[in-house]
Order: sequence, then structure tokens, then C-alpha cells
Amino acid sequence: MKLSARAPARGGVTVEAVWIILLAGTVIAFLFLQTVLFPKLFFRVRFAALEPTGRGVRVIEEQNGRTIVYDGDLSVRKYLPQYLISERGGKKQLVCRVGEGVRYLEYDVAVHDKFNTVTDVLHVKEVLSAPGYTSAVDLPEETAFVSLRLNAVDGRQFSARMTGRIPGRNLFLYAVFCLVLNILAVFSARACIANLFGGIYGEAFLYAAESVGIAFAVAVGMLLLELLLIPPVVAGRRNKKDRKL
Repeated sequence: MKLSARAPARGGVTVEAVWIILLAGTVIAFLFLQTVLFPKLFFRVRFAALEPTGRGVRVIEEQNGRTIVYDGDLSVRKYLPQYLISERGGKKQLVCRVGEGVRYLEYDVAVHDKFNTVTDVLHVKEVLSAPGYTSAVDLPEETAFVSLRLNAVDGRQFSARMTGRIPGRNLFLYAVFCLVLNILAVFSARACIANLFGGIYGEAFLYAAESVGIAFAVAVGMLLLELLLIPPVVAGRRNKKDRKL
């Protein structure tokens, strides 16, 4: 005799409870992969390789860390003659010395790791509260050195802000993984719902050709929605790197 959805399983747990747990697990796993894991794997913004523009001139050893002083690139030295990167207690920060009379700055900070790969770009906009130096900008832990690109000074435009892109290969892999995940999630949820609410017709619902076709259509529809959400998600990730001081 077929076991009903409400029949008790081992340990007093009903079969219905098992299907509810499986359905909840399917939803949680789907949301985790779509909102946490997949963005980290496939939505990393890549930036063009840049040569470091500053020249280290002095290292200041301190009791709880050290500070490296750099001369700014000739193209921006009038407005950013020097900058320094300090590391204290594992925390890295950037402070720039600015030219006389400068009150407003917009600049890009290209973060290089120890392999000279640009891993991030911070877009900084600052109205100087005091002349002479900018406020401190927190840097990622992997920062080995930085390159500065001046966008604007006191309303005068110099260059457009740096923008990155997501490689086409990443987008293709994202679409493939999303489609596979959608199919697994839809069919898993479908099986749980059929066993919870289908009663004696649950098995017929699971194997009906029309039902299977609808499930595939739902998975593809979810994929189209996910692809439409890529631009705002990427824009949001870029905007998180803006620093207004």
C-alpha cells in the first residue's frame, strides 16, 4: 500500500513534514546560490591593466605599522603631488596631499595586488574640509600599491572615471549554471508540491507530459528574468565602490 503524505515516518516525523523540509531546503539553496554564490563567481568586474603611476620615495617604519610615501605622476602632480599608503593593525588606508587652493576632487584609485593585477577601482569624490590633505580612504586587504587617475578638480574635468566590464565568458557560464539550477529547483519544488497536495493524483501530475513541459517553460522564464536583472545588479556593485568624503 502506498504511504500517504501524512503517514508517520521513523521517529514520529510525518512524511508531510519531510516534504515540507525538502521544499524549504530547495528554496533556501536556490536563493543562496542566486544571491550570494553566483554573483561572487560570475559578476566580478574586470578593469583594464594599468601601470603603477606613483614612485615610492620613502618608507616610514612605525611601532604599529608602516607608511610608504609616493610622488604623484607628472600628469597630476600639480594637484596631487604626493600620496601615502599606511598599514596599521592590518588596516590599509590612502591619504593624498593636494595642491594649494584645491577644494574639490574626483579621482579613481586603481587597487593593484602583489601580482600587479588591478583587482578593484574606487571612485572618490571629496570636498576638502581642511586644505592640504584628503580624508583617509580605506583600501582592500589585498592592496600592494595603487594608481591614481584624476577625474575633476574644482569643476575642471580631466578624464572620465574608469569603468570595468564583466567578461562575456562569465555571463555565458552564469546563464548555463542558472538554467541548470532553475531546472533542478523547479523539478524539486514540483515533486514536493505534488506529494504534499496532489493526493492520489500526485504521481500522475509528476509524469504528465504537459506538466513536464510547463516546468521547463518556467525554468526558461526564470532564466530570462535573471538575465534582465544583470545590468542593475552590476550597476549596484559598481556604485558600492564610490566614496563620497
